[in-house]
Amino acid sequence: MTVVEFLVSACITVLVAGAALSAVAPLQRAFAAQPEAASLTQRARVVSEVLSGDLRQASLLLPIRIGDVDDDPARGVFYRSDVVTVLTDPMEALARGLVAPSTSRTYHRKRDGEGVWQLMQYDGHASDQPAVEDVVDLAFEYFGEANPPAAVVTQRGRTRATYGPAPPAAGVDDPGDSWGAGENCTFANNGGGHVTRLQALGAPGIVTIPPAILTDGPWCPDAAHAFRFDADLLRVRSVRVRIRLQATAPFRGAAGPWFLNSGSAGDSARYVRDEIVFLEIAPRNVHVAR
Repeated sequence: MTVVEFLVSACITVLVAGAALSAVAPLQRAFAAQPEAASLTQRARVVSEVLSGDLRQASLLLPIRIGDVDDDPARGVFYRSDVVTVLTDPMEALARGLVAPSTSRTYHRKRDGEGVWQLMQYDGHASDQPAVEDVVDLAFEYFGEANPPAAVVTQRGRTRATYGPAPPAAGVDDPGDSWGAGENCTFANNGGGHVTRLQALGAPGIVTIPPAILTDGPWCPDAAHAFRFDADLLRVRSVRVRIRLQATAPFRGAAGPWFLNSGSAGDSARYVRDEIVFLEIAPRNVHVAR
């Protein structure tokens, strides 16, 4: 083999090797992103299952945090779009002030010491534990009955409500609240009959409940109770949840449509886009016939 032939073969070998490396390198970067993409999908599944499981069991949902630590009502806060508390005690007992919440589960977001947003699970006492990391957005929207509750007298002469707590008889004063005789947080006494305190929100059916409606009262059991909630929360029949999760910084690019927060990935082959999940959840226990 002459020197010229050797040089030519060497050049061909280098070109082939370079072409092979240029084809393999992007694949390696893409393969490196696969475990992160799988982790993101798994975290989205966990968030969906945790929230769906708890919200379906609710007898009452509150758009606030309640409990021994950072209680929202104690601070005069009665609505937060990114917080939900699940109560499972009997709705009527809660609305009449006969019981305080015995158990609760609050979901909210919190940033840890390293700046990572976490979905937190609070039990109403001392335990406030992270459930899933890198949950960068969380929002709840409530849907419920457009019509206010109505008082119905049964064949046996007992007064029932189409939803919410049934009002006491006209001459009976419920000791669990400060409303007058024959009244509670959802019904007033107009001289022997019961008139709803709540307004209609539109045509009959299920409608979006505006946040302003959930903060203006009337309050159940009443405004004097430390634990109280807006009576319009008794309308709720379903909740829409929006969750956004992100990959870790090495797999995020510049902030934009794909990424809420920028990361350090310099190559699009390593990108793992934010994952957005929507849930529609109907709490089973709010549909129990009253």
